[in-house]
Amino acid sequence: MTLTAFILLLLSVTFHASWNLIAKKSKMNVAYYTVICMTSACCWLHLQFWTPVNVLALPGKYYLLMFCSVMADLLYCCGLMRAYRTMEMSTAYPMMRSLPLLFTAAITGIFGLGKPLTLMSLLGMAVVFAGCLLMPLKSFSDFKIKNYINPSLLFVTIVALGTTGYTIFDSQAQAVMRSSLSGISKPIMALTYYSSRGIMLTSLLLTVILCWKTERENLKSLIRERNFTPVYAGGFATFAYALVLISMNYVTNVSFVQVFRQLGLLVGVAGGILILKERCSATKIAGSLLIVSGLVMTVL
Repeated sequence: MTLTAFILLLLSVTFHASWNLIAKKSKMNVAYYTVICMTSACCWLHLQFWTPVNVLALPGKYYLLMFCSVMADLLYCCGLMRAYRTMEMSTAYPMMRSLPLLFTAAITGIFGLGKPLTLMSLLGMAVVFAGCLLMPLKSFSDFKIKNYINPSLLFVTIVALGTTGYTIFDSQAQAVMRSSLSGISKPIMALTYYSSRGIMLTSLLLTVILCWKTERENLKSLIRERNFTPVYAGGFATFAYALVLISMNYVTNVSFVQVFRQLGLLVGVAGGILILKERCSATKIAGSLLIVSGLVMTVL
């Protein structure tokens, strides 16, 4: 884990928590998420015209991995909409951010993706996950399995699976890009990939809207009301994940990216409590301390 990766991820989590605050305050639907993705795609469209990356010359495996990443993103979108309608942000956000940590570590370990994690790294991840589990509880006595088994958990799990999927597929797609190209800086390749991915995701979402009358009406409503909140959210979201993509080039295992993105939990919980006026409890404070401890363990 390099200092460059740490700084990039620190900026990323701040942007990520900010767009989630906007999404939670708004009634997010497919049309809303499409505007977010469209804003993102427009921000990076210029990269298709001036960078030395010839995306058309890349192998089919690259496009297959990118398509899988986009499908995982759609899964993430479906789960996120339902989770924020049924749960507080300071409850849903920690759960959605902690589960991918274990999912990603498990998958990269099983399939041998990247450098093997050390025992200290794994212990640190376990501590981070334990802290994330504490944060949604009202009190320590509520730490029971049954309190995590409810309909809302299904949506949180869907979000986590989507996050895990696009993180791994994006990492592998960039690896294919690096092996196919030479003499091009890693940040340029990462942002060019993000631009191509954004075009594919937006195109797919627009196709869904064209085939779905309800979402067509939702999109028209956003335009009539001149609702710019999804545009603001898209700006925060795009720079958040662009920084994540760049940071992937400065770590030895993509699981480190998932760990340090947990810093956003502190920003997200603080935003939920201070801005959305959600409850603050001893379990959230303890959970935050565990998260910080786990991050330090992972660095060491």
